Amino acid sequence: MKGLLEVIQVQRHDFLNHLQVISGLLQLNKGERVRDYIKQVCVEYEKLSRITRLKSTEVKAVLLIACNEAAKYQVELVFDIDTDLKSLEAPGEVVGNALEHCINHAVKFLSPPQVTDRRIKLSISEGDKKITIKLGFPGVPVEVVQEAKKQMELSRYLEPHGSIKLAVTEKDAEIYMIFPKTKA
Repeated sequence: MKGLLEVIQVQRHDFLNHLQVISGLLQLNKGERVRDYIKQVCVEYEKLSRITRLKSTEVKAVLLIACNEAAKYQVELVFDIDTDLKSLEAPGEVVGNALEHCINHAVKFLSPPQVTDRRIKLSISEGDKKITIKLGFPGVPVEVVQEAKKQMELSRYLEPHGSIKLAVTEKDAEIYMIFPKTKA
C-alpha cells in the first residue's frame, strides 16, 4: 500500500509539472512546442496505461511500483505487453510476488554506477496454452546473473503454478516465467 501511495504522489507531482511546462510555453507563445510536449507526455502515459489495463490487480500494482522504484535508481523499464492477463490461471498474488522479487533484484544489480546499460525489458505475451513473462537484461555480465540466480530462488514462488527459466549469453540475460492459461 505504501508503494502505491508513493506512485500516486509521484504521478500527481509529474502531472502538475507538466501543466506548469505547458503554461510556460503558452505564455511564451510557443504553440508548436506545446504540441510536441503534449505528444511526448502522451507517449509516457501510454506506457502506464498498458499496465493499468491488466486484469491482475497484483501484477498491475507490482509494475506500477516497479516503474517508480526503477526511476529512483535511473533504471529504465521498457514494456512490451500484448495481453491483459484475463486468462491467467495462476493466482495474481503468486505472479505478482515472483515478478516483484525478480524486478527488485534486477534494479539492485543494475543500480551501481559502473553499470552503463540500465534497462530492464519486460514483455508479457500470451500463446495458445501459456502466458510468458520475460525479463531481459542487456549488457549484464554473466557473473552478475549467476549471483542473482542464486539469490532469487524464484522457483519457490512459482511452484506449482508456473515455471521459471534463465537464459544467459555473453551479452545479456533473460528470465522467463511461464504460467498456464485458464481453459476456455
